Amino acid sequence: MIETDVDTERRELAELSDDLLERFCSVEHLRGCLDQGRAHSPELWGRLAEAGLISAIVGEDFGGIGLTPAHLSGVLYNLGRHAAPEPFLETAVVAATVLGASSWPEASAWLERVAAGDAIVAIRLDGAPHVAFARDADLLLDIGQDDSVRVFTADQLEITDLDSLDALRPVTAVAYRTEGVALPVSADSIRYARALAIAGAACLLAGATNRLLELTVDYVTLRRQFDRPVGSFQAVKHKIADVAVMADMARSAALSAIDGAGEPAGFRRAAAAKAYAGDAAHLANVHALQLHGGIGFTWEYHLHIWLKRAMSLSAAYGTTRSLRRALARDLLAEIGGAGSR
Repeated sequence: MIETDVDTERRELAELSDDLLERFCSVEHLRGCLDQGRAHSPELWGRLAEAGLISAIVGEDFGGIGLTPAHLSGVLYNLGRHAAPEPFLETAVVAATVLGASSWPEASAWLERVAAGDAIVAIRLDGAPHVAFARDADLLLDIGQDDSVRVFTADQLEITDLDSLDALRPVTAVAYRTEGVALPVSADSIRYARALAIAGAACLLAGATNRLLELTVDYVTLRRQFDRPVGSFQAVKHKIADVAVMADMARSAALSAIDGAGEPAGFRRAAAAKAYAGDAAHLANVHALQLHGGIGFTWEYHLHIWLKRAMSLSAAYGTTRSLRRALARDLLAEIGGAGSR
C-alpha cells in the first residue's frame, strides 16, 4: 500500500505522542494523580501543547498547525493506551473543530488559547447527564440533538462532583446559571463534530483495550503453574486470541471512523466503530480480570486503571446499546423513506 502524506504525518504524530506519553504518563504519574485526588495535570497538558499535539488541527491563523482530525487518530489511540487523564479529545479535536467552523466573534481568541494550551474545553453531547472534565474546563460546548451549540464559560456553570467510576476521567453533573451563547455554526459542522466525538472515543477505547491485552499477555507469560507459563495452556491461548482479534478490529474500525467522520455516513461509521470498540473492551476486561486471578482486583496492582478507563470510555458519547439503537433508527428511517418514494 502506498503511504500518502496524511499517512506519514499521522504515523509521525502517533510516534511522537507514544514517546511523550511513555516518558511523562507512566503508571507512576497516574498513581500520583490518584494520590493527589486529581486527573488533569497542567504539566502533562503543557508537554502535549509544547509538542504541537493540542494545536495540531487549529488553523495557522490562530497559532495552530492546520492539520485535520484524521491526523490525530493515532494520537487518540495512544492516549487511550496510556490512560492519559486529559480532555484531549474534547479540547483539541471536538472544540477545535466546532470553534474553527464558527463565525462567533470570540472564537478566534478561544482558538488561540486552545492552541497555546491555555484553555480546556468540556463537551456535553446530546443532553448527556454527566460531563467529563467540566471541573477543569474554561469553556463548555453543549452540542444538542437539534444540531445546535451553546457556549458557556466556567463562571456560568454550576458543577456538582460525582463519585466517578474512573477517577482519572472524572464526570460531573452540570447545570447552567445562564442561557449561554448560541454558537453560529452550520448543522453540517455540528454533525461532523458529533461524529468526531464518537469516533474519537472509539479510538481512545481501542487504545485502552490494547493495553489490557498487553498487560494480560505479559502476566500469563510470567505467571507459572505446574512448572509452565499459564499462557501456554490452550484455554488461556484461546481467550487471548479472542481479545487480540477484537482489539485489532476495534482499532481498524475506530481509525477508519475518524477518517470518514465528515462523510454523509460519518455518524453511522462512528457509531458502529464505537459500539464494536465497546464490545472489544468488555471482552478484554472480562478476560483480563479472569486471567490475572485475585491480583487483578487489588488497588496496588495497576490493572484497575485500564479496567476502569475501558468502562468509563464505553459509556462516553453513547453506550454500545444506545449507539446501535440510534444506528438502527437511522438506517430504518432511510429504508422507510426510500420505500415511500
